[in-house]
Amino acid sequence: MHDTEKSDTEVYHEDHAARADRPSNQDPPVALVDPGQENPVPNGGLQAWLGVVAGFCVFVNSWGLITTFGAFQEYYRTVLLRGESPSAISWIGSIQATLIVMVGMVTGPLVDSGYLRILISCGSFLIVFGMMMTSLATRYYQVLLGQAFCVGLGGGISYIPAMVVISSSFTTKRPVAIGCASIGSSVGSVIFPIMFRKLQPTIGFPWAVRCIGFINLSMALVTCSILCRRPGKRTRARNLVDWNAFQQPAFMLLSVSLTCVMLAYYIPIFYVATYARVKLEATKDFSFYMVSIINGASAFGRTVPYLVGSRVNPIFVLISATAASAVAMYTWIATVNIAGFIVWSCYWGFLSGILVTGPTSIVAHPVFTPDPNYLGTRMGMMWGISSFGSLAGTPIAGALVDLENVSFVRAQVFAGCLMVGASLLQVWPTISAVRYDRVK
Repeated sequence: MHDTEKSDTEVYHEDHAARADRPSNQDPPVALVDPGQENPVPNGGLQAWLGVVAGFCVFVNSWGLITTFGAFQEYYRTVLLRGESPSAISWIGSIQATLIVMVGMVTGPLVDSGYLRILISCGSFLIVFGMMMTSLATRYYQVLLGQAFCVGLGGGISYIPAMVVISSSFTTKRPVAIGCASIGSSVGSVIFPIMFRKLQPTIGFPWAVRCIGFINLSMALVTCSILCRRPGKRTRARNLVDWNAFQQPAFMLLSVSLTCVMLAYYIPIFYVATYARVKLEATKDFSFYMVSIINGASAFGRTVPYLVGSRVNPIFVLISATAASAVAMYTWIATVNIAGFIVWSCYWGFLSGILVTGPTSIVAHPVFTPDPNYLGTRMGMMWGISSFGSLAGTPIAGALVDLENVSFVRAQVFAGCLMVGASLLQVWPTISAVRYDRVK
């Protein structure tokens, strides 16, 4: 017993002496552990892939609805809101698209602060409520309140939190995970226009919209059942804006480039049905289906480029797609028959899928988000800055389109110039990311 007590005493004094002998500028081992990164990113697993399923449902209810607006716009222009100008009708989809990304400036910091359950629940409710209210609308302001503001707010509240959950659950598999989740946008934007086109003549506008709303309700229930089980991880981020981001040229140039992209992005999405109907003199059924063709092709753009992510840096994929989109806007001018327009629509649809998923998977790169605890804040800032492009793009295009003379050239050139500008702005962020990866 005496030997044991002596051994314990010796151990204590030896440990104390070791602490005293440690140089003053050397931190103790416990200080080397970052409390914000106690657990490594899992890069997969059941919970991570369930988050992808929830993200899929969020994409159906957010981007899937907004990219369906081309079908709604044609109906509003010809039936429900015939007295309104194309530019005024475009504001409905424009506000909806803007809110989906602009609200992220608020929801990003909130999800960083641990309010995941509240955000997902409120966002899911507003989407379903907005669609049900839209089904009752008969006037312009009613559609604006229901489809633009309510659905847009709901999508914005849900979108960034769901993307933060996915981004924080993967490392090397992040682009593929986000791409799989974003397929929900393609699924929704293919199904919803076809549903609307088939149901509206038989059961009327109110019940056609309600049927879409019931699908939104089912997606919302799946999302809440998965994401509302987790309390949300609290981190250091609390402010709506990370002011350090404004001192990082790579992040700011990427965000401004996305503003240019969003200015041009929704022009073909919203006007493709009108172009087919007015310019190409296609049937009404065909013009509605063009929206589904574009969105169906976008499913490949959301996944295929990122399957080669281990060999090609995702930011190379983004800048290449942006440059190719500039070509798409200008070649749109040359589509003068239905066959050529179908080919062009598939080409543009593929690129549009990359433009949506690329930035979300790239922003987690250390060049753009040095502190992963601020991922939600940076993602919200990036999309928030780009939201000004979503707001102004389609109304400007609506003013540039001359339906009386069947001329879309000014809007097409406008979109092409914006994509060229976005490509140039992405050069420096691409160089910065490549330099960082090589040094690392």
